[in-house]
Amino acid sequence: MTPAYNSVYLVDAEVCLADAFDYAVCDCAVTGDVFGRAFIQSGLARQFERGNPSIVSGMSGREVACEALVSCGLLAEEPEPTYARGLSAEYWAGQMLAHYQWSRACRFADIFARVSFAQVVGLYRPLHEADTSVFLEQFDQLLIENRPPHTNLARIRALHRLSQSELARASGVGLKSIQAYEQRVNSLNKASGQTLSRLARALNCSIESLLEFEPQVVVEYLP
Repeated sequence: MTPAYNSVYLVDAEVCLADAFDYAVCDCAVTGDVFGRAFIQSGLARQFERGNPSIVSGMSGREVACEALVSCGLLAEEPEPTYARGLSAEYWAGQMLAHYQWSRACRFADIFARVSFAQVVGLYRPLHEADTSVFLEQFDQLLIENRPPHTNLARIRALHRLSQSELARASGVGLKSIQAYEQRVNSLNKASGQTLSRLARALNCSIESLLEFEPQVVVEYLP
């Protein structure tokens, strides 16, 4: 899998997100999950995922945290940091999340849809002195184990109150194909562009929202 952006920005990105989570949790008194949602909803996460230099290298973690929290109405004033960065489990968790997102070229929304920030912090004690590759492997496994029971296609179809047959008629995609995608017999990620486009138009959503997040886990470790 191709990393989301050039590795020249990776260290800056790791420090930025580590500082952001550390500052949000330790100084702004919000949970890591609340900040994670604010980070996503503010649009900063999408810019971060693309490696926008003005975000990953041009902003401090404190600035990222404040902008995300203020944009969601969760912060009235900017508190002063209480201690030096880099000492907390929250800092490590933010650093590992930045590295994982870069390595797997995935979305933070997909990560937080499956694991809580507390679960990431919970990996600090066994893994904070281990090589980063160990974290990547174990986090892949954790995300696979927490895979949602329904595919994005099934979830979005249900939101539109369409049956599989109705979606087939509206999109022009065969009923058996839709059933195979929703049952994960076939991967929608490998469908043709035409199929994805037809389904997205019928469901009035983006193609990206239909795709499934599939961590890189060796088959024999699948539950």
